[in-house]
Amino acid sequence: SSGINAEYGVSTSGDPITHSLLLCSFLLGFQLHCYVALGTNTRGAPVSWVVVLGGSTTHIDPLTGQRYGPGTTMPFKQVDCLFSDRKLYANIQASNVVSDVRFTVEDPVLWKELSGEAIESMRGPRVPTFTLSPSTIDCEALATQLESSLKRLIRDERERFDLSTHWNSDLAHILLPALSAYELERQSGVCVSNEDFEAAVRHAVPNGFTFIGDPSQFTHLNPKAIFAECLRSGVCAEIISLRGDSLEFAVKVKLYPYPENVVACWVMLACQYRCVR
Repeated sequence: SSGINAEYGVSTSGDPITHSLLLCSFLLGFQLHCYVALGTNTRGAPVSWVVVLGGSTTHIDPLTGQRYGPGTTMPFKQVDCLFSDRKLYANIQASNVVSDVRFTVEDPVLWKELSGEAIESMRGPRVPTFTLSPSTIDCEALATQLESSLKRLIRDERERFDLSTHWNSDLAHILLPALSAYELERQSGVCVSNEDFEAAVRHAVPNGFTFIGDPSQFTHLNPKAIFAECLRSGVCAEIISLRGDSLEFAVKVKLYPYPENVVACWVMLACQYRCVR
């Protein structure tokens, strides 16, 4: 849609409304029913975010990517209007508190739609277009390097506690479908089935063994920073410090390139070990 500031595309930075516009435009490209919401946060400050309508209403923080569904605690308190590139709805319900609002925008009792003529009359001059540079990142090579670095960091961390580390390449290979599903879900906001991954795990992990896996997503490729964040994750820290019979580890990194050399980095650390009764 028009009105997206070139500042974000060139410098990968921008204010919250720019992030909201870009995210909403991205999701509209996937044919999702979504709008930019304007309102206030829990501190009473003006804020914008993205609302995806459908079977259930999902609120997305454009700065963090965090999603909030019905009944969850969210940083958004009040919603006054919703708009996209073609529609603008004003909230005319008795309450504008997000938890009380009904997001049935087609109901004129709940939302007042601004006419198309009025929207056209408010359009400013067209924003100059700009071209995003294609990614030049060699994702496969960098993923391999990052995996090697993370393996060294994990091995060194375990050695501090006199723990040996054994790697299972077959186990690492079956983690790929899960990472692909996670990225697709992150892009579209739609839950993606992971049945193939679950079936692969059941087939690969021997009877009597326990499997644990922990996926994480990053927007940088610094192995030490990624490892430090993994250690702060309860499940990941538990995996790294495990002691067990026939304990084997796996690390898989998958990079997804975007324009301007922005990259989504998914890392999954997993292990399998024999259950001792």
